[in-house]
Amino acid sequence: MTYWVAAIFLCYLKRKKIYFLQDLFNNPSGKYLFGSKILQSTMDISEIVTELNTLLPQLANFISQFNTTVSQSGIIVVTDSMGSMSIDVPHNMSDDVANNIRNRIGIIDRLITTRGQDINELFQKGMHIENKLKAENSHYVSQLTDKIEEFKRLNSSYKH
Repeated sequence: MTYWVAAIFLCYLKRKKIYFLQDLFNNPSGKYLFGSKILQSTMDISEIVTELNTLLPQLANFISQFNTTVSQSGIIVVTDSMGSMSIDVPHNMSDDVANNIRNRIGIIDRLITTRGQDINELFQKGMHIENKLKAENSHYVSQLTDKIEEFKRLNSSYKH
């Protein structure tokens, strides 16, 4: 292992909160003992909140684009019981314009769905971490409550 690869790997490990008891480069045995900290490959709650602070405004922007496109174009977006979205365009709209709007709405819808899934996964991880924190400290105050409410508000503004 070259020095640079080892250095990058060590930086990665430190970022993931893995601490060594012995110096990685000065251990002739080649065996490395880990410190008393628990190995964590998951995010901590502050990292989750930071990521949510990035993703929620993106989701809000996508929803705003969707709603603006629908209202400005005069189309009607309907979702059937199977979850499939269909778009009804005005009769006086050209096929090219209609196809352009269908494509745009489809892309924005996929972005909203993907971003919503990412946010939901972060909430699941965050709630798991917070449940552990609450078990350790009964006075712990959730950092996710406001973010969850914002996510619910955004979801309710995305109706079709």
